[in-house]
Amino acid sequence: MGAFNGNICVGARKWDTSLCGNGVCDLPVMGDDGSESTAGYMNPGDFPTFKIYDASENSYFDAASVNEEAWESNNWSTPTNLNGEIWGCTNSEACNYDPSATVDDDSCLENDCAGECGGSAVEDECGVCGGSGIPDGACGCDGNVEDCAGECGGSSVLDECGVCNGDN
Repeated sequence: MGAFNGNICVGARKWDTSLCGNGVCDLPVMGDDGSESTAGYMNPGDFPTFKIYDASENSYFDAASVNEEAWESNNWSTPTNLNGEIWGCTNSEACNYDPSATVDDDSCLENDCAGECGGSAVEDECGVCGGSGIPDGACGCDGNVEDCAGECGGSSVLDECGVCNGDN
């Protein structure tokens, strides 16, 4: 486990709770004492970040932490949450699936009808992705209008006397 101020490691400890006192491990976070060798270390008011090194994978990842207290010299601070969980989308069917995530953070998204992950395009009532739907004044997707019998795209017409499908 390492503590960082930006990209400078300011403290590290092998994190093995079986070797720590009562299963609780400490992690010293060192401050800038004004010397050249501590340039970039913590100053009062700074907030450290934490990383975990996974030797089995030879990789680092951010540790989830909540530390409401700023760093102070000779202060003992206990983050309310410090763990190696990786937050992200754990649903393998989601378009933003994160295979390295170990805890779902409710960020999973779906593709919209245009194939954009998390996009907002939807199919209109005519089946067109991102379409504008039935044209104004029309009764159907092809631009049809109602005939005198109220049938969309029908062939009924008014005769000379104003009767729908009348015989004049």
